[in-house]
Amino acid sequence: MHERKVFKDYEESHVRDAFARADPTSWQDLVRYLETEGAQGQQSSPGESAHMIADAKQAMKDNVPFAYNPESAFRVMRSHRNPELVRQEEQYWLAQLGDKDGESKGE
Repeated sequence: MHERKVFKDYEESHVRDAFARADPTSWQDLVRYLETEGAQGQQSSPGESAHMIADAKQAMKDNVPFAYNPESAFRVMRSHRNPELVRQEEQYWLAQLGDKDGESKGE
C-alpha cells in the first residue's frame, strides 16, 4: 500500500499548497518545509513530497533562481528533474514509512 504512494508524482496544486503553508523564500526553505511536512504526511503523499523535494534540490543544485510563485516553481522544478535524485528520495521515504510501520506494530 505505501509503495504506491511513494511513487506518486506531484501536481501544480501540491506546489501551491506548499507555498501557501511555508511561504518559502528559497529552494532550501521549500525543501526544509517539505521534509518536515512530508514526515507528517498531512498535505501530500510521501511520493509527492519525495518528488517535490528531489526536484527542488535539483533546481537548487543547478543554481536556478528561486521562483516566488507556485506556478513558476512547478514549471522550474519539473524541468530540472533528475531521475536518480527522485529515486533516492523515494527510497528514503520508503525507509521512513517502513520505520513508522514497525513502530505502529510495536516492533
